[in-house]
Amino acid sequence: MRRLLGLVLTLGLLAFTAVPAGAQGGLTGRVTDESGNPVPDADVRVAGIGSIARSDYAGWFRVPDAPLGLMWFGVRKLGYRPVADLIRLSPGDTIDVVIERIGAELDTVRVQARADAYYERELRRFSQALEAARFGNVMTADDIARRQPILTSDLFQAITGFRVIGGSGGGTVVGRGNCRPSIVVDGIPEGALRVNDILPQTIRLLITYNSFAQLPAQFQFPTANRSCGAIIIYTM
Repeated sequence: MRRLLGLVLTLGLLAFTAVPAGAQGGLTGRVTDESGNPVPDADVRVAGIGSIARSDYAGWFRVPDAPLGLMWFGVRKLGYRPVADLIRLSPGDTIDVVIERIGAELDTVRVQARADAYYERELRRFSQALEAARFGNVMTADDIARRQPILTSDLFQAITGFRVIGGSGGGTVVGRGNCRPSIVVDGIPEGALRVNDILPQTIRLLITYNSFAQLPAQFQFPTANRSCGAIIIYTM
């Protein structure tokens, strides 16, 4: 079973009988609360899809036009904390989304407003991440978890165009010709940061570019090393 943990979401190949075996394309899943009860009428949004799907009485939903590959999706219902995440969708995958009810003892309106604002910011950030990933080499949180790295630099042992100099926590990631690649975290250039300053389990998306010329315009900062590639990181 392949599983991705993000916020209160799990992704995997789930054996629900309501999902046809070997279904191709589209996004299928189920929305439940913390107790496992189905959540009907939850809105489901998917990157690149203008319409909004809605979960049925048993919590099931399907977005037939959802693209395979890297994508974002979000689930929201009034009275619950919305969730959103980046996933790499493969044929036959389903997702099990658990959304948390906002407690009655809290200022529900204010908490809902803050949660909805955060949700919209996450979707905008994910849209930027998808655009950034179009021409780079991409690892999702799921990809990273499968590799079980101890340090973030461990991930670069398998990335073409990069290598690690030194060992343990002092390992430094360099590009071709031992140049120092630019590092951008959540859209902000980090000149003094090393990749091992970021824990691998906090990375939601890792994008690498072998050369400056491959970089999308929004990451071509004046301080970037134009003779080297770049490492773009989106965190949890």
